[in-house]
Parts: sequence; C-alpha cells; structure tokens
Amino acid sequence: MIKSYGSQNLKDIKPSILSKIKNEKIVTNGKYCKLFEKKISKLLKSKYAVVCNNGTSAIMMAILALKHENLVAIIPNINFVASANIVSLLKGKIVLCDINKETGMVDLNSFKRILKKCKKRKIKPNVFIPVHYAGDFVDLKEISKICYQNKIDIIEDGCHSFGSYKVLNNKKIIVGSCNFSKVTTFSFHAVKNITTLEGGVITTNDKRIYEKLILLRSHSLELTKINDPYIMKYPTLNFRMPEICALIGLEQLKNLNKFKRHRQKIIERYLLKLDDIKSYLKPLNLKNNAIFWHLFVIILKNYKKKYNLMNFLKSNNIGSQIHYKPIYMHPVFKKNIIINDYKNSNFFYKHQLTLPLHTLMTLKETDKIINKIKNFFLR
Repeated sequence: MIKSYGSQNLKDIKPSILSKIKNEKIVTNGKYCKLFEKKISKLLKSKYAVVCNNGTSAIMMAILALKHENLVAIIPNINFVASANIVSLLKGKIVLCDINKETGMVDLNSFKRILKKCKKRKIKPNVFIPVHYAGDFVDLKEISKICYQNKIDIIEDGCHSFGSYKVLNNKKIIVGSCNFSKVTTFSFHAVKNITTLEGGVITTNDKRIYEKLILLRSHSLELTKINDPYIMKYPTLNFRMPEICALIGLEQLKNLNKFKRHRQKIIERYLLKLDDIKSYLKPLNLKNNAIFWHLFVIILKNYKKKYNLMNFLKSNNIGSQIHYKPIYMHPVFKKNIIINDYKNSNFFYKHQLTLPLHTLMTLKETDKIINKIKNFFLR
C-alpha cells in the first residue's frame, strides 16, 4: 500500500546518465545546470533562472538578493518552517499573516488585515513571502499593487506549484513568471512535482537581481588577478547545484506533463468516490485542471476524528500528513514574531489532512485508500 503521502518517480532515469558527466571537468554548477536554467526560464516564461542546492537555499538567496537591512517579513502562518528559519537566522522580524481557510493561502482580505495591524503598531514590513499551496496559487494581482505602494518586495514561494498556471482575463499566468513579484522560488525535493533528488531554482525578470543571485550562489567570489585570485562581494554561502542533479532535472522536465496528467487522474478518482461521504469531509478547492496538484488535501468536518483516522490509515499501511503546523506554534520563533494573526490558521491546522498523491500510485491503490476512509467513517 501507499506508506507515504508523496514519493519521487525516477523510473525513466537511466544509469547511462552518469556517462554524461564522468569525463566532465566541471561537475557542479556547470553546463547542465545552465541548460536546466534555460529550459526552466522557457517553460515558466521568466527572463532568468538560477538553480541551487535546495528550495530553502532558494528562499535565502532571494532574501539576500533584495538586501533589506532591517528585514521585516510577512509570511503565512500555515507554512513550512523554511521561510521563518531564514528570517530568524538573518535576525529579521516575522509578521504572521492568517490564511483563507477555504484555500490554505493568504488572500486579499487577510493581507489587508495584517497591513492594518502593522500600521497601527508602526511596523513597516519590507518583504512578503506568499506560499502557493498544494499546487494552487495565490492571486497576487491586487496584493502586488498594495505591496508596491508600501515598498514591500514579493518573493513567491512556489515550492508546491511548479508547472501550475491559471488563465485570468484570457491571459495565462504561470507560477514562476514573476508577473507580480520580484522573484519566485521552487524546490525540487524528492516529493515535489519534479525532483533533482535535492535542488531548487529562483526565477526573476530583473537583471540586477539575477546577477546578484549568480554571485550569492557561490560565496559571492569574483575573479580578479593571478596574485589576488578573488574578492568577496557579499557574505553568503555555497548554494551550488551538482551537475548530476541538473541532469536528473532535465530528464524530469520531459515527463512534466505526464506527471501532471497522472496526478489529475488520481484527484478525479478521489473527488468522484469521496463524494459519498461529503458529510464527513471536503476536498480542498480542486477546481482548476491547469494546476499541477502537489498535495491532495481534505478538510474534516469533525477535527476530533483526525488523530484516529491517521492511526487507522497507518495501521493499513497508508501514509497521511499535516501541512502545516502554524508557524507561531514553534517556540523557537517566539522572539522573532512581532505580529501573529492565526484564527483561520488554527481552524485549518485542526481540520486539514493530506492523503497520498504521487505518480507511482495506481488508480487501484487510490480506490483502496478511498475504501479504507469510507470504512473508517461508515463502520
């Protein structure tokens, strides 16, 4: 059965891939990384792409590239810990924005509300990091106008939504095209829509940001002359991607549409068959076929049953997960949090559950998962 909510699919990766790099002099941040960047830019309709070693590094590089001396970042309370970790490590302050409990994401109303709280306390945020959740994505059109007026830079966290797009007013808006942001970050972790085993990428349309990201990726070292080999421009780290990871990424891109269609079939099966027990649960906002669904999320009507359901599924070798615990519930961030808006985030955390969704799943396995869930509620 499906022991994890997500899994990588490396079936089409051939051992011969190693032969492409074994005679290369450069095995990290070389020609295959550059080719991978070129393919991503073309796919996502961004001017530039910079690959790196993971999605967390992508967020950190993006924040460093914007160079805010007194970092105050608005981030969603429903969120993985990466953004909050980075802001804390950079000695910045965190403003936790609530989410819309129907989508799990920040919306225009929740964003306006958090800005009012900031103004009341004379807090001036300078970065907003919206999370595109589960494969869906935040409508940033109006939010971006407000951010521009308030000198707030937007860094889109697209780690769940590589390959997703929407059509708005007859225009195709792709996650990563940076239509309404300075940069977008992605993760290529094993369970993401495509994987490089570990890896990430940042997209942007700003040449100055792109050039700074290139420096930040590799200790910001610039070559000078033979007797003074390099100078360091900014404090940073090593965020380089190995060539073998880029090669895997290039192969994964070939299967992007196939992976997307397979996930959509599984979602359609879930939606069809779980409709029988809609008095117990509701799937999360799954109306857009253009979206590359990363997670299949259900909202339980009675959250007190969640723990028992997770244990029941586990006893039947079915993995489930919670995405995510609100950021304010992690005590380590307490000293950095200056505003905490959490009402809907608490509701979402209590009621949300992620069921298995990945490209190694079969429809037969999906039916077994559905039947076990029905057995749990109808026994």
